[in-house]
Amino acid sequence: MPSFRLLAAGVAGAAAVLVAPAAALAAPVLGPVVVPVGGTATITDPAANYPSTVAVQLNTVACPAKIALATNTGPWIPAVTARTSTSVSFTVPTGPVTGTNGAVKAYNACVYDTAAGNSALQGSTTLYVGAPLAVSQASGPAGGGNQLTVTARPETPVFTTPASVTATFTTGSCGATFGTANPANLVATNVTKQSATAVGLTVPPGVVATGGGAPTAYTICLYDGSAATAALLSAAPYGANVATVNPPAGSYLANNAVSVSSSMPFLTGVPAPGVLLVTGAACPPAYSTTATGPAPVALTGTAVRRITSGRLLLNVPPLTLTGNQPTPYQVCVYANNAGGALVASATYTAALTATPTAVTPSAGPMSGGNTVTVLGTDFPTEPGRITATLGGVALTNIQLINDRAFTALAPAHPAEDDVTLIVTTPMGTRTLVGAYSYLNMIKAAPNTAPSSAGNVDVVLQGSKFLSIPFGAAGTAARIFLVDGVYNGADAGDGSRANGPVAECGDVLPITDEELVCTLQLGRRFNAAGTGYFDPATYANNVDDANVIAGSRLVTSGAGRFNRNDTGLPVTSPNQQLSPGLTISAVLSPTRALLSKPATVGGYLPLAIGGPLRGFGNALITTAGSATVSLMPGWTFTKADVGRVFGNTTGIANGTSILSIGPGGTTATLSAPATAGTTFTLTGVTATDGSTVITSAALTGNEAPAMIGTNSLGIPVGSSIMSVNPAGGGAVGSATISMPAVGGGTGSLTLSRQSNAMLFGATPVPNGSYHLTVVSNGAPDAALTDPDYFQTDVTSSSTFTVAPF
Repeated sequence: MPSFRLLAAGVAGAAAVLVAPAAALAAPVLGPVVVPVGGTATITDPAANYPSTVAVQLNTVACPAKIALATNTGPWIPAVTARTSTSVSFTVPTGPVTGTNGAVKAYNACVYDTAAGNSALQGSTTLYVGAPLAVSQASGPAGGGNQLTVTARPETPVFTTPASVTATFTTGSCGATFGTANPANLVATNVTKQSATAVGLTVPPGVVATGGGAPTAYTICLYDGSAATAALLSAAPYGANVATVNPPAGSYLANNAVSVSSSMPFLTGVPAPGVLLVTGAACPPAYSTTATGPAPVALTGTAVRRITSGRLLLNVPPLTLTGNQPTPYQVCVYANNAGGALVASATYTAALTATPTAVTPSAGPMSGGNTVTVLGTDFPTEPGRITATLGGVALTNIQLINDRAFTALAPAHPAEDDVTLIVTTPMGTRTLVGAYSYLNMIKAAPNTAPSSAGNVDVVLQGSKFLSIPFGAAGTAARIFLVDGVYNGADAGDGSRANGPVAECGDVLPITDEELVCTLQLGRRFNAAGTGYFDPATYANNVDDANVIAGSRLVTSGAGRFNRNDTGLPVTSPNQQLSPGLTISAVLSPTRALLSKPATVGGYLPLAIGGPLRGFGNALITTAGSATVSLMPGWTFTKADVGRVFGNTTGIANGTSILSIGPGGTTATLSAPATAGTTFTLTGVTATDGSTVITSAALTGNEAPAMIGTNSLGIPVGSSIMSVNPAGGGAVGSATISMPAVGGGTGSLTLSRQSNAMLFGATPVPNGSYHLTVVSNGAPDAALTDPDYFQTDVTSSSTFTVAPF
């Protein structure tokens, strides 16, 4: 009878029950690590000598000395499907069950020399019945550090219940609980439960190869938590290679240079190694180009180059894929190509190389941080297997969508058009030229307002605002409102090729990424883009105008219309057109629109420009104040909003009316008055019932002037009609429009009214524009300033001027 041997499985979690002293002599292997019901398990023991009548029994208790009677509830006697003197294979029968969701459950596999009642126990091991797991890499480099994903089939979601999962590596048996002694350098790190069917982990540094050509066998043990009592969920096989292949994968379509290296001198005494690439099986123990499965690929000649005793360079040819999926090949290194022994092995994966085809959106801010989607083909879907750069800077937060797309955060990068995307996976590197443009972008809020709003505070978001020298003139940086892309080049007539229509001034940077500025929409820039248009100094004579009665359209055969005509009054010296008629739009140099249909028609010379209305000795101003008022009998109207003052004492030409006060007696201006109409007359004496006042301070220029609040009994709002100035030591006198009541002596506050002229409104026309920051607002700055830049035109820089 054969000698008694007790088998010790690679995952013998119930070792305390099963192991006898004789087990120390055993070195058997049971595979696979986890077997499903109906699956085949094989017990291999090189030191055994199994008879032809060998039998196997599965039991939930320790193996009895003789085979027990089989029942439906155990023990069970599975059918032996194959045997040799050192191995026995059998099918797991119906009866043994798995744990929850395919988790493993331990059974004792007892080997007897016969199925008869007088049988003798040959040995035993632990069999784990459960749902087998797949590992993203069957083997990896000695010393760990590589990422693995352990996955279960959808129908057996092993990882459903536990909130967290832990993992250890072992060359022996998995402990029944996580609390079993585990060396620190064999506990996996970065273990993440990704789903009910997937767990990611990092191989710990203690997973090393012990020498020899074949990978050193390890078992990955997965537990349902980190407590000492956490139960074993499942297990999976893994190997540590003596040598490392770099890169570990490549395109199956191309020749790829591969380095096989090791810290061990595995090529010592091997001057001419032989190399085979084997798929679907482990490396043969000796060099052979014959195989029961797919034929090995032999590398010969210059495709194999021995560099040192620890490094080999290979030229891997195009390879065949299995099922059009990534296909692992064993790189088998032999002492020679004439039956030499295996000296090292490692895994190389042939696959479709990930190929990027587009980035969307195709442009973004140079500050980065925005999400982009990379489109393409054959992207790996396991976490951590894609890296990429954009313009030479790494993408971050890469999130896989599927094998055709992933998202990421674009990095910061200086403004540049058409930068290159480089995507790297274990299968290789691919480049997409001109994939993305970094724009000097700004974002405006609000991004719309009516021209009647006057001054609008706008917040801009962008970059590097604190280092930009903003100002109001010369070479200072400016923020322009532009119809399209700003072009400050001199067009040859003093105007810019595409200059601003307005400016966002009074710039106040808040942070390097945010500023506030004030956009004045009630006034537009002149055609040259050098400043605000002043209608008080502008006139245009269109001497060939063709006016159509009942139509707003007017034409000029010689093209005499100018964009500055917009908003200005239009008259005909020969025949008066409709009262209050203005040019509402200039469509082209030959065509313009009137504000309302013409009452007459024909070829009429048109005069464009001039005042729309005047206020004779009626305007009252205060120096430094943006509020003005009118003498009684005069009022502002709603139509005056946006109109511009010209030739008016105390108000700068081009100052516009922003709003009208209640009753039309006051108005708010776009800029404060430069001089006031209010002054004080001292030493005044008024007599009750008299319309004559006296004062030695009268000079003769006080009339006409309106009298304000006083203590002399003179009615507020009355005015000085005429003056006899003081002279030769005599006291002067003045006639007032209403008699004093009570009289007295003191000072009078007087308001001397100004003549005022209002010209047509010149707001920014309705339309869509772009706010553009230019580092130098001078004409031709792009040609003369080597550090010049301007922000790009994007959807976020749009500012719309609309009726409401």
